[in-house]
Amino acid sequence: DEEEEEEDGDSLDSDDDDGSLDEEESEEDEDKLGINSCMNLSFDTEEEDLEEVLLEFGEMNYIKVVVHPDTEHSKGCAFAQFKTKEAADKCIAAAQDEAEDGGIRIHGRKLMIVAAVSREDAVKLKVDKKKVETGTRNLYLAREGLIRPGTKAAEGVPEADMIKRTRFEEIKRAKLRDIKVFVSKTRLCVHNLPKSVDNKKLKSLCLQAVKGVKGGRITECRVIYDKKPEKGQVMGQSLGYGFVQFQDHEHALSTLRYLNNNPYIFGSQKRPIVEFSLEDSRKLKMKEMRKQKSKVCVKPKSHPAGDQKGPGKGGNKAQTSLDRTKQDLHYSGFHTTPDVEHVELQNGKKRKKVLPLPSHQGPKIRTRDKRKQQAPPPKKAKPGLKRKERQKQQMEKHTQPRNQKHFKQKHGDRFESLVEQYKKKLMGNSNTNIKRSKWFDS
Repeated sequence: DEEEEEEDGDSLDSDDDDGSLDEEESEEDEDKLGINSCMNLSFDTEEEDLEEVLLEFGEMNYIKVVVHPDTEHSKGCAFAQFKTKEAADKCIAAAQDEAEDGGIRIHGRKLMIVAAVSREDAVKLKVDKKKVETGTRNLYLAREGLIRPGTKAAEGVPEADMIKRTRFEEIKRAKLRDIKVFVSKTRLCVHNLPKSVDNKKLKSLCLQAVKGVKGGRITECRVIYDKKPEKGQVMGQSLGYGFVQFQDHEHALSTLRYLNNNPYIFGSQKRPIVEFSLEDSRKLKMKEMRKQKSKVCVKPKSHPAGDQKGPGKGGNKAQTSLDRTKQDLHYSGFHTTPDVEHVELQNGKKRKKVLPLPSHQGPKIRTRDKRKQQAPPPKKAKPGLKRKERQKQQMEKHTQPRNQKHFKQKHGDRFESLVEQYKKKLMGNSNTNIKRSKWFDS
């Protein structure tokens, strides 16, 4: 159920890279179609730039650059439709020029232009083999450990933890829009750590997840602290998150699935939030340059052969721990796989069965629960006011004038009747409407 996603079908087909057309276009007369598939485009190439280059071969109907549905970045390919098939053939012939300066070039890249084929022909040309995720951004790992309200993994999760997870998910979506940001396969980011957890404690927790696994080695483990130290202490307070880097991806993945949302680590009311770290290739390049600049050649120390420790005892215990880490933990969230599968949509298009990130945010809405009438959420009690807010309200209360209108509504009738009685007593029973002369008129 976790892999089911709602899709409106408006996104581009994931098979657009293969040069296939939509069904509506394939039904048109092929002689009138002049659609070419342009590949090896720069990610910075816009539709206007490509149109300016291709217009020299003939008039065009449209140009469409294929973009990734999640990141909205170019995939490096596009479709261009000419008004005549002759113009399309002329464009293909010019692109196949093998001369040194031949071919069609844009932004320093030589374009690969071929005639687009229909969807049915594209399926026939495909080799029947299992497709695996490619690329260097590892976007499929962005969904690992995802926990959404309404799923089995979300049962018993505190509301404060779900709010944090939602905020981290929004930050992740925003960062992945930058094409230079990718998902690390070996580095983990651990959130929601208690203030008492330091580097040593975090490393011991991660080693528990890979205990008994051969070659489980941690190359980096650090908790992030506040730069400003507290009074009387050497370092500042923990910011509640840290980073752990493994040598192999398999060990990082098993650690994530063991620690993420585990109610037995810090207690059921404060669960670890673990995800693969997002890295910026530009910052990593600068870090590597600084490392190479400050690198000092140090002769490694030689250890006697007798000092080398052999494999430790307790193999049965290690095997038991390995089986424990490999078991299916329902609370660890969504589990990803590098294999790519596609599903058929109602409109005839196809999309990936598992998207890098959900197509919509918020609680998981299952198909069987859509028609059920959901009960209104319970009213939340107003949280206690802070000290400054209470003082501010008291100050405003003293400065506000009394509500005279309320006083009049409550005692107004009695007061008016007493006034009328007093007037009648002073003036007698004479008509009060008679205009009397003033003393200065006499």
